[in-house]
Amino acid sequence: MVLSPEYRTLPSLWRLYEATPRRLAFGARTVEEWAAWHEQLSAKLVELLGGFPSPAEHPPLNPVTLETGDTEDYRIEKVAFQGEEDVWTPCYVLTPRQVSPPYRPVIALHGHGMGGAAHLIGRIVDENLAEEEAAHIAQHRYDYAAQLARHGYMVFAPEQRGLGERIETWPGMVTMDDGDPLWQKSCRGIAFNAMLLGKTVIGLRVLDVMRTIDYIAQRPEPVVAGLGCLGLSGGGTTTLFAAALDSRITVAVVSGYLSSFRESIMAIRHCECNYIPGILNYAEMSDIAGLIAPRPLLVESGTQDPIFPVSASRKAYAEVSRIYELLGADDRLKADVFEGAHRFSGRKAFDWLDRWLPAAR
Repeated sequence: MVLSPEYRTLPSLWRLYEATPRRLAFGARTVEEWAAWHEQLSAKLVELLGGFPSPAEHPPLNPVTLETGDTEDYRIEKVAFQGEEDVWTPCYVLTPRQVSPPYRPVIALHGHGMGGAAHLIGRIVDENLAEEEAAHIAQHRYDYAAQLARHGYMVFAPEQRGLGERIETWPGMVTMDDGDPLWQKSCRGIAFNAMLLGKTVIGLRVLDVMRTIDYIAQRPEPVVAGLGCLGLSGGGTTTLFAAALDSRITVAVVSGYLSSFRESIMAIRHCECNYIPGILNYAEMSDIAGLIAPRPLLVESGTQDPIFPVSASRKAYAEVSRIYELLGADDRLKADVFEGAHRFSGRKAFDWLDRWLPAAR
């Protein structure tokens, strides 16, 4: 008998996934059981992400204005505020011209690499790559911050850590770009150093969203009650986790992300910033999305998305639907499954935000 020993590790990890029960997977049958599940999973998720400082531990935001500009449809400010004691967050603020206050605020989160927050307003950041950048923005409908502002929303677009202007290098740590300068990022160095300290990149990015919400509350402009959050790909990741953990986000649009850890993150090459140590001992991605319920959630999925397969998205959406159904909130969950690849659709997003984040009367 000839043995054929298995030398690979990944198949054994995939089998372990199948054999490992998710201890905090959704299984509630009553609203009371849902409330207990929600509390337990929220607390465990905060722990796995690395924890968050209490509001009393936050430093003053100390916002500064870095630049201002105007377009026909909106005014642009670039600001920076102090999210942590020694970490500042740059953020674009777009104030629409065609509407009067109180404004409807929406946080727009950019995806993974490729120009960062600047591309959300259609800005080219490297003259040497202008043609490629413009093509990327058009292909992915990536200027959704500008689209939101033209639709009448006051938009806040913070730069996510390790991307855009927050790419960082230091001796001995190489910035990863796979040989393509359009996709530079420094997620690897941040992720591995964070994990050594019990932190995660997703947790740090969620913290930046929380501090962006604090900043919105300090702005002088009056805003309506409620807050939207929208993002594609890596922005969809942060939107999902931030909305799951911060109820100040009252309506969310997650584009090009909701699927499953098993069928996307474990099965397809992803950046280190997507990994949360130990998460699959407790929950799948649909469980985390379910923490948003009963607040309104729209999920966008492309039929040809190569990194977040639509089959996994449909399955995860069905699992999230069970939670909304239990809470009698079926009308607060919607899907936009569109023909296309990994891009922002927007086909239903603006109507969704209009419905759940209406203008003041």
